Amino acid sequence: MRWTGFLLGSLAGAMAAAYVAKKRPGMFAWATAACANMASGLKGRTIEAVINTTAGKNNSKHSAPKTNGTAPENSAAAWGQIEMLMNSDPAVKKEAERIAAEGSKTH
Repeated sequence: MRWTGFLLGSLAGAMAAAYVAKKRPGMFAWATAACANMASGLKGRTIEAVINTTAGKNNSKHSAPKTNGTAPENSAAAWGQIEMLMNSDPAVKKEAERIAAEGSKTH
């Protein structure tokens, strides 16, 4: 990759992020939080893989999934972000209410 292509792509990405942050702050906040959660998870898995590799026991494929006990807090924060996004755009809120009404009719 050439430096000019990298720099132009970085500039275009920064401009797109600034535009989204200005036009839809709720969506930008949600995307930022999602990226932070993804990066945090990636960091944890990377550190675990390095520790397991250096310890000589790379059995992470066969181990049971682990929970860290913070699922309810993360879930509450995620639902709060979803509610904020719905309230920020009337069209989205109307569509969500329509979908919820359809779901309640079928049960």
